[in-house]
Amino acid sequence: MLENLNHAEMEVATKLIFDGLSMAKSTMEQILQSPITLEKVDYGAAKEYNNLFTKSCDHVHSIKTELIGEMKGVSYLIFSEEEVSSIYQACLPGSIVDNDSPESEMMKLGFLTEIDNMVAAAVITEFANFLNLEIYGHVPSLKVGNSEEIQAYLTEESKNFDSIIHFKAIFQGTEIDISPDFIWVFQNEFTDKIKSVI
Repeated sequence: MLENLNHAEMEVATKLIFDGLSMAKSTMEQILQSPITLEKVDYGAAKEYNNLFTKSCDHVHSIKTELIGEMKGVSYLIFSEEEVSSIYQACLPGSIVDNDSPESEMMKLGFLTEIDNMVAAAVITEFANFLNLEIYGHVPSLKVGNSEEIQAYLTEESKNFDSIIHFKAIFQGTEIDISPDFIWVFQNEFTDKIKSVI
């Protein structure tokens, strides 16, 4: 998808992606009540459906947000088990973090989906404003599995879309250092819309 853009169009796409992730950074700062720097951003079209993310562990957390409105797409925010643990330790009381009761587990997973809801909304808002589209995110859903299971899930989910963009941002702060995978799948209207604003 991105490879179909000329130089000027690619600059627009690059700015849009970076601005979206910068908004996500600001959202993470609000959630964590701690300053965060966006140390590095890797992005580009994922050319292979069978290599969509970089996590390798037994409990990969994939949170899905479906894009609704004038542009169809889906985002997946993917955390490793270690990153999820870091988020819990930084943001939740020890009485919940150290408790394995069903109620505590539900609260922890609910907090994780709320992070995705806020981060995805920040990026969607940036896309909507820049591309002048009416789009918003559906209620997030969480899937937990090992690396192979999540890879198979993403591959199957992505078959209904034309294009994939993969972002990897390293968020570093005083409370937490994480580098989640942020995968977006779109129809080709994403690049068509970028071409139309040049």
